[in-house]
Amino acid sequence: MPSTTYLKSAIALSVSLALAQGQAQTFEYTQSENSQNKIALGYPVPMPIDSLTPVDGFRSYDALMLRLQQLDEQSDALTRVQVGLTTEMREIWAFQMSDADDVRRTGGTEHSALINGGIHAREWQSPEATAYTIEKLTASQEDQHLHQYLIENLNFVVIPVLNVDGFLQTQRYPNMVTDSQTIPRDGRMRRKNMNGVDSDLSTANDNLLGVDLNRNNNPFWATSSSSSDDGTELIYHGVGPASEPEIQALQNAAVLAGEENLAFYIDTHSFTQLYFLHNIGVTSTDNETARLSTAMRAANNFRYAASPETAGVGIGTTGEYFAETYQIPSFTLEIEPTRNGGLQYGGNGVSHDGFILPASAVARMRNEVSSANYSGLYSIADTPFLQSVTIASIDGEIAYQSAWAVTDTGRELQVAANNDLQSGQTYEITLVFNKPMRALDDDGNVVNFANLSSENGVNLQWQVVDNGTVSEVHLDTSTGEWQVEQGSFSHYKTDTYRVQVTLDADTQWSYLSGLTLVVNVTDMTGTRLDIDPSTITQWRNGGYQGYEGDSSLDGSVDNNTVLIEPPEDTSPTAPTTPTTPTTPTTPTTPTTPDSGGSGGGSLGGLLLLGLGLASRRTTKKGT
Repeated sequence: MPSTTYLKSAIALSVSLALAQGQAQTFEYTQSENSQNKIALGYPVPMPIDSLTPVDGFRSYDALMLRLQQLDEQSDALTRVQVGLTTEMREIWAFQMSDADDVRRTGGTEHSALINGGIHAREWQSPEATAYTIEKLTASQEDQHLHQYLIENLNFVVIPVLNVDGFLQTQRYPNMVTDSQTIPRDGRMRRKNMNGVDSDLSTANDNLLGVDLNRNNNPFWATSSSSSDDGTELIYHGVGPASEPEIQALQNAAVLAGEENLAFYIDTHSFTQLYFLHNIGVTSTDNETARLSTAMRAANNFRYAASPETAGVGIGTTGEYFAETYQIPSFTLEIEPTRNGGLQYGGNGVSHDGFILPASAVARMRNEVSSANYSGLYSIADTPFLQSVTIASIDGEIAYQSAWAVTDTGRELQVAANNDLQSGQTYEITLVFNKPMRALDDDGNVVNFANLSSENGVNLQWQVVDNGTVSEVHLDTSTGEWQVEQGSFSHYKTDTYRVQVTLDADTQWSYLSGLTLVVNVTDMTGTRLDIDPSTITQWRNGGYQGYEGDSSLDGSVDNNTVLIEPPEDTSPTAPTTPTTPTTPTTPTTPTTPDSGGSGGGSLGGLLLLGLGLASRRTTKKGT
């Protein structure tokens, strides 16, 4: 087999001769045949498939658009909107997903999000992954779990293919390329749009033309050596920021999503298998960007890396534009493979083969990318809070019940019942949250979400004030359960948690001078509870407003369930040992939290078992 160096030299010589004659030299990708004008990938060359449903491979542009148009006609949650025209006057379609209103179920205006795909024509992984994000969500929009939650509490827009002209050019020539200086540029390897380009692969004078849409953006347009003013360069930035109609369409899509509520942007590329994090030098924004990156990477057990970028510099990408313009978490996703390219799939490792994902890897890829997208969207839809608490005896008599109700100015805690607790009595505690709090596997079982949340992961304690002494009584929650059976949860599977506790028979509970139930738990992606649900959380001006914690805007524990109001100087404080640490910045092997975890097995059935008190810790008031 000829060496890669020999092939590159031969290709370069052929191209030079062809350009001198005014006609482009073309080369053909094959599975195994190598010659002067054939390039062997080492696996079958993927060809576009006309299919209205996902297949083991890549679909044609027409098939993708027809499929999404079909879903638009079938689903009330999906709306197809034209946001612009390409250089060649083709429609650019965006797909908006949301329910009929712009309000979250538990109060507050829905955040908006924007996912872009297909900005670079040769990156076929991107349109498949972004289109499937729509397909899967539409198919599961009534699952009473994650997908339904997203539709009911978020307004987001997806552009599956922004660079329509360029993408169609790659699909006209799915196994053909032209080459200049050993870099394949047109046909299957076209990156730029079709500005100044015809579709005839044989014409040499325009093979290198077009604008790199991911260099055509403020605020860093034409400020970097990674952007060029030479129209034949791969990274040509165009004549001015947003000079290209495709970029103007992308900006229109942000208006469609709702600029004032925009809280998330991701531009989907390939390849290198990582997330670029666009930092802007605002601590709250950059911290949230890092947290969301961890949440998305956790969806696939951290197969993808993260690469934080330095604030204040850039190369003109769309990710930079959205981060800087809207002060929101913004990402450039590079889908697999890693820098090893086709070698990752047993290929020959020829130049640029990372853009040609084997058909056999496509189904897995699009499922993984869509799952990661959902994880990020889940995280920014709303912060978690404890919506209601019910404490009832085994025979159903309610001892305590409270819930947060939406008002004109926020929320108000309404207590419907607060009766004396009886010593030695067994009670069932029911906690209802504003969102699904745990991941489910394909069989509907509650499972760990990487290392960010465990199957159980709930820490409960009584904070007791008795004769001037403050005590913390930790409850055994090891057999408590997140509810998934129909009729057992409030609105979403795993938004409700139940556990039974038996009160100490030697304590006169009704004679205490203070009694508070303290709840410590995170949501699925590791976000801690809002300490004060009376103020509704919204993303504004680069950070969360109304999301309170102990000492910073990072969430904490809920101590709003006050059965006996304690003296002012003995108000409840956070538990001394939180169940779940803050979101990790580096991946680790999933582990069971120190308290409240139920191990690695799945939770079967709704076994409500009596639990005893695990420990009692006492400190003197004022210490």
